[in-house]
Amino acid sequence: MKKALLLMLGIIVFVLQAEYVPFEQAIELLQKAKAEDYQNSNEVYLTNKIVYLDNQCKGYEVDETYKRILTDEGKRNNQLFFYDDLIYDSLVVEGIKLIKADGKVIDFDPKTFLTKTDPPGWGNIYSNNSKYWTGNLPDLEAGDIIYEKTKNYVKKRVMEDNFFSVYTLEGFTSYVNDFYELSLPSEKKLYIHELNKKDKKYDLEYKVEKKDGRTTHSWNNKNIKKMIYESNMEDMDFIIHKYGMTTVEKWEEISKWYYDIVKPHMTPTIEIENKVKEIVEGAKSRREKASRLFYWVARKIRYLGVDKETNRPGFEPHDVSYTFETRGGVCRDKAALLTAMLRIAGVGSDVILISSGSRLNKEVPKVWFNHAITVSYDDKGEPEFIFDPTNENTKDFLPKYEEDNSYLIASEKGETLRTTPVSLPADNNSTVNINLEITGNSATGDIQYLMTGLGDTVLRSRIDNYTSHELKNFFAKLLGNINPSIELLEFTYTDPKNKEEDMKVEMKVNIENFIDTSNDHVFIPFDVSKLKVHFLFDYILGPFSMQKRNFDFKMGGTSSLDTNLSLKFDKKIDDISFPKVEDLDYQGFKTSLTNKVEGNVLKAHYHFESGKIHFKKEDYIPVKNKLSSLDKYGSLYMIGKLGGTK
Repeated sequence: MKKALLLMLGIIVFVLQAEYVPFEQAIELLQKAKAEDYQNSNEVYLTNKIVYLDNQCKGYEVDETYKRILTDEGKRNNQLFFYDDLIYDSLVVEGIKLIKADGKVIDFDPKTFLTKTDPPGWGNIYSNNSKYWTGNLPDLEAGDIIYEKTKNYVKKRVMEDNFFSVYTLEGFTSYVNDFYELSLPSEKKLYIHELNKKDKKYDLEYKVEKKDGRTTHSWNNKNIKKMIYESNMEDMDFIIHKYGMTTVEKWEEISKWYYDIVKPHMTPTIEIENKVKEIVEGAKSRREKASRLFYWVARKIRYLGVDKETNRPGFEPHDVSYTFETRGGVCRDKAALLTAMLRIAGVGSDVILISSGSRLNKEVPKVWFNHAITVSYDDKGEPEFIFDPTNENTKDFLPKYEEDNSYLIASEKGETLRTTPVSLPADNNSTVNINLEITGNSATGDIQYLMTGLGDTVLRSRIDNYTSHELKNFFAKLLGNINPSIELLEFTYTDPKNKEEDMKVEMKVNIENFIDTSNDHVFIPFDVSKLKVHFLFDYILGPFSMQKRNFDFKMGGTSSLDTNLSLKFDKKIDDISFPKVEDLDYQGFKTSLTNKVEGNVLKAHYHFESGKIHFKKEDYIPVKNKLSSLDKYGSLYMIGKLGGTK
């Protein structure tokens, strides 16, 4: 809090004019904008946003958006989109205009121009009490300006009496001008945090005005150039230079608020209690109880949403009795039911809010979560297991893609923001066992894939959704990374619905002309080092596919790959020569190779692991160069002499 208040005081000392841009001036500014001044942008914007709040943080928000089309590509983006939540807001589209390059203004009546559409399927934490309105503007041309004005009347806040917002100084859109005004009663505390400050000059103006019992904050930023998005960028809350605004001082306030939202819906019925007793009967440990209950809720409760909430739709779960009886619910419903059932079984548990897919900055408490799941506690009351019962294909309690994400426990005493733990590389292991018998120059045998963690989840999902023909093509393509001449004869795999076992695929193969011979020498492909035999390899090293990076970046998780190669020859092998492979131990990446020959059997093991998540942009080229050096080993050969018969 102290840091935020000091920041506010610092800004007040530096007061410049920050003013609303009226229509005529906005058009004039945009008409002067040139495509060459906003490179990599198909359009450039000018925006005015005015927020007026009362003591309960209700009020209205006015948004004016001007968009000038700069390129032919930009004119294809002709759809207007408006969102209205029936419970929380009341949106009025006050104006839609098209200003042609010659200055002609064409007005569109929102009532006849816009059409109601189905929800686009956003995050499941949200409510379905929503309206979506769209319309397509005709005959757009480069140079045209599109104008939209809306006024949104706030009827209810998700977290009553509180407000969260952000003013960004940079982003993935170009602006001629970006104006934001926030007015609220002076007695209402507002905490402003500057995040990700950079040594970069902005044409920024800021003004604070106190008048008639109200405080008005105004920001104005000019000539904002578009940032170029990079895949696998670090979480946006740690990249974008911005001001985060919140009326909440501590995360504990949000934690207790959500506990109070969930609590009235947690009363179990005798039917739920009996089902819990049935499920956990004979379980010998807390983990076994939790595991049985988790899989039951994940499998038996369909992902199905029906809005009946009256307090906080989108965040408020249904009564656990309703979810149990109907065998259906969305994330918050399944999380609440699992929590209630764990408690009945004597396993302490709470519902949690999670920012699925990203981390949030701890400095700014806000209700910006997109998912609800469950946590259980150990005998000391500390988080032990985190469960996502909405994922029916994962063997893990928490899917690996939800590691390193911010979460907040709904706690009666209040909890602060936490981060889901990151598993060890061994917990996300892919092992490929290649066992071949060599007769002449050809090979026959079996290849086995063993998957845990992330690989298990991905493979389980594919097998569960692919047809047999699609599966055969998938495995054949994967095997082609071992040898282009490989022939898949048959394959078997673990039932993806069996959560007691890790995924395993076994394939019978034949490879014509697997080895080359010259005189008494034999040339054997160094397949053990071909990391592409693992289908997750491209996913793991995907972040290193760019030439360079301008931003910090992150991996999708930890992982490890093991390849075991066993080749049995029909003759004894003498004087085997293995390629020289340098072990890697750099920035969380490690490799190692072992090999040996026993009579007519050659064995080799190659290990690769990635144990680091977050990287600085300056790490990119050095790490990329190290990893690129691994590719050369897959094209090498083991060379030996074939002796007499075995």
